[in-house]
Amino acid sequence: MNVTSLDAPIVAVVWFVVLMRENDPSANIFSVANRRDIATGLVLAMTVWLIYCGDRLLDSFRSDAALRSARHRFSRRNWRLLLLVWTTVFGIDAVVATTCLPLAVQMFGVVLAVAVGLYLLWVHAFRRRSAMQWKEPIVGILFAAGVVGASATNAGMMNGGRGVSVGVLLAGLFTLNCWGVSRSESGWPGRVGDESVSAGHIDVRFLYAWAIGLVALSLWGMTTEWLTWTLGAAVVASSFSLMGLVYQTRCLTRGSASRFALLADPALIVPPMLVVGAQLLYRSWMQVR
Repeated sequence: MNVTSLDAPIVAVVWFVVLMRENDPSANIFSVANRRDIATGLVLAMTVWLIYCGDRLLDSFRSDAALRSARHRFSRRNWRLLLLVWTTVFGIDAVVATTCLPLAVQMFGVVLAVAVGLYLLWVHAFRRRSAMQWKEPIVGILFAAGVVGASATNAGMMNGGRGVSVGVLLAGLFTLNCWGVSRSESGWPGRVGDESVSAGHIDVRFLYAWAIGLVALSLWGMTTEWLTWTLGAAVVASSFSLMGLVYQTRCLTRGSASRFALLADPALIVPPMLVVGAQLLYRSWMQVR
């Protein structure tokens, strides 16, 4: 899934479901009757895939250094097929978004599209070194903004302060994921030049501290009740999962880097799914009692 950019849409949808359950514990995105949530989740998934696939296609043609990553080599070899699929998905995404989504979600999507366009222009058109150094935090922020914004506008709940707090927390989690993947890939033998992954200079201890900070912020959020147990537990579990993966890549080799790239996104998918599943089982058990 990593080479085809399918892991990122799954991450987005899983956290979208977690946030929808936080806004409304009875929400069920898989309910046929709840077509608005289904349409929003579908558009979110397609949009995330379009952004990630397009970004990787552009990256794959920048220099030979970028081709040291398996996902970039795949994009370079299959760019014609990916471009055809990308165009098709873009058309479907546009139709579903304009016909099935609430106006608030559509307006938010326009704002986010402008932000993503500026990011792509900065990274791929100007090709500044500073753009590469800040690429992971920007991706994390945009990813979190898309998930949180889609959830909030879809549910009609725009609690500014709390929404920003949740967005900052998730941006930190997604940035940790991006930093971990980039740092592991930067340790591959032969990675050279300005096109090398931007997080290669980040010390592992900084990533540990970042993950511990996310855990502490989540625990504080749950105790002060601006963060629900479901979302807080999901962030804590994912943070520990990513921290464990970072620990496994202390000795950076091609093999360990590959494992991290394959497991980094599952570390953002499995923990929240387990948390939501545990919550559903607990509520079912309480109803039986």
